Amino acid sequence: MVMIKKIKLIIALGRLRFLAGGFFLYTMGVLLAINSGVEFSFLYFIFGYAIMLPAHLSLSYSNNYFDTEVDQFNKPISISGGTKILIENPELRSICKKIAIGLIIISVLLAFIFIFIFSFPITFLGFIIFGNLLGWFYTAPPIRLAYRGLGEIANMINMGFLMPGIGYWTMSRNLDLFFLIFAIAFLIYGLNFMIIVETPDMEGDKKAKKKTLVTKIGRKNSYKITIVCLLCSSIYFLIIAYRGLFNTNINYFIIFSLSLIPLVIAIFGWFKKPFSINTASKIAQNNMYALLFLIFLINVYFLINIYIRYI
Repeated sequence: MVMIKKIKLIIALGRLRFLAGGFFLYTMGVLLAINSGVEFSFLYFIFGYAIMLPAHLSLSYSNNYFDTEVDQFNKPISISGGTKILIENPELRSICKKIAIGLIIISVLLAFIFIFIFSFPITFLGFIIFGNLLGWFYTAPPIRLAYRGLGEIANMINMGFLMPGIGYWTMSRNLDLFFLIFAIAFLIYGLNFMIIVETPDMEGDKKAKKKTLVTKIGRKNSYKITIVCLLCSSIYFLIIAYRGLFNTNINYFIIFSLSLIPLVIAIFGWFKKPFSINTASKIAQNNMYALLFLIFLINVYFLINIYIRYI
């Protein structure tokens, strides 16, 4: 029974629910590539996600390991606050770190096998190594990006470029201007995402001297930036739609319309004054679910678009 309990705790350290967002972003990159005219390969799709999955999962284990000090000050909720598992079960710290490192090794090895079997460029392997290192040093010393005021930039790259980029590159065999221009909006969404997860932890992060944007400028000003980020991404999609920057099957007016969902929810949240820890936590969760729902809906639209094109 003790062993079973430890296994359950080790699995819980992985915070498996977070994998859904990564899968949506990866799939969005894949579907974006297909909508650009690339032929779908189920083998590429599965192999590509097999590379990204351990890298994403490693992030949860390494964050749990290196964030133990700050997690003692925060209350775990569905989107932030850590798990407190290593605080209550310090004997699991060593295995947690080993799992994080092992998952990175698996991701890199799979990427190496992938480029060898399918003759992908060596730069793809470099892309995967960079993503794994960015995730590791998000909290790991000596760089500790999240503790040096660089966590937001790291997450913008991760959410806006790396996760969808792996999907797009896996399917199209390159990263072209079409992807890069689309990804700009999700770089902005990456900043929005980071502010959301930092908001409930402001007090605890301050005690642990974790330099986040929210600890620097407070919840009220951070929430203003959240709304500005969402507004900028919506306007960006609208500009692409009006300018007709790409001769593709994608209707950017639809994506613009979908992007209004998290914007409207965030604006409504503002009127609830989400500046105290309890209210902020509830509103932050609403905003996170709205952002995930947006990515899910974009995937649904891309799928419908592909289906219409081939019937």
